[in-house]
Amino acid sequence: MLEQIASIATGEDLEVWKEAASQFGIDPAALDILDRVGIRYPFYFCKPSFLIDNPLLIAYYRNIAMVSAKVMRGIGLDTTPHEIGVSPLPPDKAERLSAFFNSTVNALLLANSSLVTATRHIETVLTNIGASIDGSWRNEVGRLAYAEVIGGLLRYLYRKDLLSSVSYDLKGPIIEDDNDDGGTVTSKDNQLTSSEDFLEYLQDAESNRIVYKEIELRNGYQLLLNRQVVWRDKDEKAYKIGPDLSSVSGEGTFVWGGELKGGADPAGSDEHWKTAKSAFDRILDAATETGRPKPKLSFIATILVDRVAREAALWIQQGKLTSVYNLTQIAEIEDRQELFLSDLARFLGCE
Repeated sequence: MLEQIASIATGEDLEVWKEAASQFGIDPAALDILDRVGIRYPFYFCKPSFLIDNPLLIAYYRNIAMVSAKVMRGIGLDTTPHEIGVSPLPPDKAERLSAFFNSTVNALLLANSSLVTATRHIETVLTNIGASIDGSWRNEVGRLAYAEVIGGLLRYLYRKDLLSSVSYDLKGPIIEDDNDDGGTVTSKDNQLTSSEDFLEYLQDAESNRIVYKEIELRNGYQLLLNRQVVWRDKDEKAYKIGPDLSSVSGEGTFVWGGELKGGADPAGSDEHWKTAKSAFDRILDAATETGRPKPKLSFIATILVDRVAREAALWIQQGKLTSVYNLTQIAEIEDRQELFLSDLARFLGCE
């Protein structure tokens, strides 16, 4: 990207840029800052034509603006299809992207003018890319935790002949294999049924980074994953809840909620526990305000730091939590794995 931007920058007339600055949403004071350190303007600012001619450069200007792909989706300017080359960039969207990037970079330059150096653009791009990779890997750690827990539960339910079907999405392998024929997942509408080929299909789906959505059991219960629901009180006031795991009975009653958190800060941060607590409090408050029975609640962590374990134990004593699980310890002993899976099945109305 840097080589392509350098090639573009070399061929641009900076005087023309100054004259047309307002047309591209560029503050002349920001250009003065770049002049001070001898940086050509296209290293920081773009024209819509740059993005149309080479949509892959959207990634460069997004990172110069220090925004993530998630943020771009959130503001209605999704750049991912263009950055990976699967969708052409329409001229009107190119103009909106250019205006957004330029206005954001304006603000960054004007707020941090003393930090701008001859290599600042390289540092900015690499820093933001690094932060994005870090965030993506943290998400992957969480997904892996889900895959391990839910995969084990599915195999347990299948052995007990309690499983009906599984709905899911596939994210695909992180590294593409040129010799891969696409796998053998042949389920209809991304749903696996409890057939004799179930275990084979499940293993193939897991190799394609499966994201579980819903599990149906023979007893009519459902396990919903990352599903937000709204409860209303007698005055029609809405209460939103969205636990990681929701067990819903055949009558539609929410009977159990679980928060499953992957990863832990070696320094002892309780960030995951704080997030889980907030989710639990919303569920308990919503149950009280809407007159629903309070569901059982469980905290499932890949590892428990000391301070979290102590507070979680206190929550159990207070009756807020039904159970807490440390997956690192569970993984060490087969009997603990079986007990853990048996507990989850019990929350789904089994056994």
